[in-house]
Amino acid sequence: MKKCSILFGAGLLATFSVFAEVDRGLEIAKETQHRDSGFGNYAVLGTMTLEGPGGFTSERKFNMYTIEVPGDGDKRLVNFLKPRDLAGMVSLTYSHGLKPDDQWLYMPALRRTKRFAARDKSGSFAGSELSFEDVGTWEVKKYTYKYIKDELLDGKPTFVVENTPAYPYSSYKMIREWVDQEIYHPLRLLYHDVNGRPLKEMRFYDYEKFADKYWRPMKMVMTNLRTGAVSTIIWSDYQFGADFTESDLNPSALRRWSK
Repeated sequence: MKKCSILFGAGLLATFSVFAEVDRGLEIAKETQHRDSGFGNYAVLGTMTLEGPGGFTSERKFNMYTIEVPGDGDKRLVNFLKPRDLAGMVSLTYSHGLKPDDQWLYMPALRRTKRFAARDKSGSFAGSELSFEDVGTWEVKKYTYKYIKDELLDGKPTFVVENTPAYPYSSYKMIREWVDQEIYHPLRLLYHDVNGRPLKEMRFYDYEKFADKYWRPMKMVMTNLRTGAVSTIIWSDYQFGADFTESDLNPSALRRWSK
């Protein structure tokens, strides 16, 4: 009986430990959301450089517009300016929690807007190492969370948390995240494919504070861990409280964004 009691007690401790890890992971995610809520909207200019494993490079320029939607996921529009073959292409994403994001792509050559199927989000975004799934905004309800440990990354204390997609048709089994313990924003994301193998890595650099509250990275680097291809985005000219509204980010309005 004594041995059984000890084993039973050990089982309870293990169960409580798992619940504690899940609860702490969710608390970290909620704190991240809390600190970034209330921004309203912002616009930013992105310059993306693609580097292939054979030394090939190319560049894209685009404007990105994000608007906060209380009670649901944010809305995001990306309007490409360069190169010539992508100029005028516009993507629009309505992020959600437990259901797949709604996404549209306006293609100026065809003068039509394509809506993506829920299962069709793993394709490359404008030839980069980002997928259409990566373009949407992060929402707490999108994932379940498990705290792993505290760890130093580039000399900064971070929380290491496993984010498991809770929405259907994700191309990832899990995303391991390193969260800066001071500003509660990611410094690193390690994406695992549906078989649990590391697929690609996103690093975030040079965070700056805007509107006295909101932290945003000035540089992001996505690396394909299998091919070695790299997509680097340099952000500039962040504008919070920019001159656009939710009605401007509408599928029927994508053509007029195309210039």
